[in-house]
Amino acid sequence: MVKSIMKRKKGGKVKIFKRVLMVIGALIVLFVIVFGIYLLMHRQSVAEPFEVGSPDMGRKILIATQGSEYKDLMVDTLTARLEGEDVYISVIDISGLKEINQEDWDAEIIIHTTEGWKLPDPVKEYLGRMENPDEVILLITSGDGNWKPEDCKVDIITSASKYSDIPMKANIIENKIESLFE
Repeated sequence: MVKSIMKRKKGGKVKIFKRVLMVIGALIVLFVIVFGIYLLMHRQSVAEPFEVGSPDMGRKILIATQGSEYKDLMVDTLTARLEGEDVYISVIDISGLKEINQEDWDAEIIIHTTEGWKLPDPVKEYLGRMENPDEVILLITSGDGNWKPEDCKVDIITSASKYSDIPMKANIIENKIESLFE
């Protein structure tokens, strides 16, 4: 009788251990699924290039961005505010920064999200080879809207991708561009 009780206790421990392992496994699978959904929802797409005005105009503004609803609306707001009689605006995806020569532009606006609390590689490479940091404005989006890279010599504006913040952030950028052109 004592032997059968000991066998049941030993078998009970194995069953509990198996159940604990199954619960841990299920939690890991659930975490992977939730994280995958989060990544898909916050994935940046490639921005569609377009131009406003003619390259022959006196002032030239480059806007390099990533594709997302927030960034697309920000670009639309900025182009509507900055376009004028003597302003040419070119909008490209940030991946095109490798082909950009800063000397060809009077101002550059770079709109991007953080990638693992660091600058996307095309942005980092461009900032590393630029000669005039006063002409560059970064609008960086992040979860809480407060992340800034260290040792960056350009004007940085941070945002949490809140649509209600677009007019205020666009005002800041517009004022910085106007001060460059004075």
